[in-house]
Amino acid sequence: MKKQPDGRYMLKNKTKIVILGALAITILMHFQRVILVVADREGLAADFGVTIEAVLLRMLFFFAYACLVLSFNILWKNKWNATFKRRKVFNISINFGIFILGVITTTTVMVNFLSGSFENRHVIAIITTDFLVVHPILLLLARFVNLSFQQQQTIREKEQAKQSALQHQLEALRSQINPHFLFNALNSLTVLIRNKSNRALPFVDQLSWLLRATLLRSENDFIPIQNELEYLESYIFLQKERFGEKFKVDVQIPESWKKEFIPSFSLQLLAENAIKHNIVSTHQPLLMEIYPNGTDLIIRNQIHKRRDATEGTGSGLLNLSVRFKLLKKRDIRIYQDENYFTVKLPILKNEGHNH
Repeated sequence: MKKQPDGRYMLKNKTKIVILGALAITILMHFQRVILVVADREGLAADFGVTIEAVLLRMLFFFAYACLVLSFNILWKNKWNATFKRRKVFNISINFGIFILGVITTTTVMVNFLSGSFENRHVIAIITTDFLVVHPILLLLARFVNLSFQQQQTIREKEQAKQSALQHQLEALRSQINPHFLFNALNSLTVLIRNKSNRALPFVDQLSWLLRATLLRSENDFIPIQNELEYLESYIFLQKERFGEKFKVDVQIPESWKKEFIPSFSLQLLAENAIKHNIVSTHQPLLMEIYPNGTDLIIRNQIHKRRDATEGTGSGLLNLSVRFKLLKKRDIRIYQDENYFTVKLPILKNEGHNH
């Protein structure tokens, strides 16, 4: 079903309130007269000239009057751009004008219709009194409706602002991922060209696939673990061209978990982080393990800290942490001991995210 724009949706609701409110006030103001006419068994109503035709005519004019008052105070008055003082004077003047117009019009019609009846002699007093009673009620109803819609509008604007801020943050985070990956991939390609030029072409083909996949997935906040593993496998292929069997990844994820969702590029980022901060050599190969535990996906690697490693900014892990907080409202957990660096990612249960 196509969603209506907020402006049209609010106008439709306000119009509905105007009609229903006017109808309710009209029935309330004429309830006694209707009962008197319907339940009159002794002819008292007829003696006073209160007929069903007269009551229906009064109700018709009251309904039109109530619709006019509510329409102005709910739909129209806020469209006039002016200072608060001028707008206040304008609103009071229009309401007074509607009141006078309603009294004169209704009185004129009822006098002609009730010719010769008892109510005819007091019609202007009765109509004026009824309108004096009903007008403040209509103003209070309009005030309540306006405050209610203003509150809804404020809540809607806050939610839209929050969603907009969230989207901007996600865009900023995603923009950090691609250049970071590309920088490291080009460094790997440079090393491969210098040392193993005969295998550069497969590397370029695989890198091309990765970049294309990166572009296709850059708009997705979440992707299935199966797709993320395919992406990781291609990334590992590129790294193995550089490190051979010095870099190993042991993936132990059951098929039932591969349909769950995680933020895109999560595993590649953690693999890249492990390579960046550890020695990868024949004597100290780097092993990275990925397996489930409870509701978490565990990614851990052996620690062989590089002596020449500079202190990192931690932007990669911070990026991942912020994305989980924004999208899942849960944070990743990081543990480190003498042997292992471990990251626990809370798994997403097919929550219908952008994928």
